[in-house]
Amino acid sequence: MRDVRDLEARITQLFADRLQIEVPAADVDLFAAGIVDSLMFVKLLAALEEHFSIHVSFEELEIDDFRTLRQIASFVAAKQAAPAKSRRVSATPP
Repeated sequence: MRDVRDLEARITQLFADRLQIEVPAADVDLFAAGIVDSLMFVKLLAALEEHFSIHVSFEELEIDDFRTLRQIASFVAAKQAAPAKSRRVSATPP
């Protein structure tokens, strides 16, 4: 849980620095509040990929993963954990 909170803080800073957007709270629906539109969403994805060294494929895009800072942080945490899991699996002898 602490890792997700740390990610929330880093993503909040990313919004401020890279997108010039102040997000009022971690659980605000960014789309419903008009904070993020389709163009800003593309910029957000690019910033997340660059800042956190992750890749988001079109097939795995679920808008609900990006509605709030908290959901974005959970998504990024899962993406960062995925390569480590696959490395462990591939290191296992057949």
